[in-house]
Amino acid sequence: MIESISAALGLMSSFEVMIAIFIGSFAGIVFGAIPGLTYSMALALMLPFTFTMQPVTGISLLLATYIGGMTGGSISAILIGIPGTPSAAATVADGYALTKKGEASVALGTAVVVSTVGGLVSLVIMVLLVDFISTFAIRFGPAEIFMLV
Repeated sequence: MIESISAALGLMSSFEVMIAIFIGSFAGIVFGAIPGLTYSMALALMLPFTFTMQPVTGISLLLATYIGGMTGGSISAILIGIPGTPSAAATVADGYALTKKGEASVALGTAVVVSTVGGLVSLVIMVLLVDFISTFAIRFGPAEIFMLV
């Protein structure tokens, strides 16, 4: 498992992947922050760019767009009281109230920190449980797949 993690970190540290992550994060945050433009629209618009990329670079671009979009939705929810994405609807209640009190920077900082910590914790859980879940999912037959759909 350690070898797999070090190989993944080696793939991720290339210049092209880092640029793709930066561009995807920026596009996701912009699309997430504008009400009506969600991360799913950003993913649909970024998808054609991935056709000419290496697989790791393309997947990194799409993942960064998704994560940036989820985080970006809280910006408009906090600043103007309109969630940028459906997942930021609950952020309006506390975040916009803090903005009205003049503490928008606290609300935005908290949203970014919580989003980062949540992403890292879920990444660790996914890495630890991927073997168990994959062996369980491989045994799915037609009935289980039908039930999922």
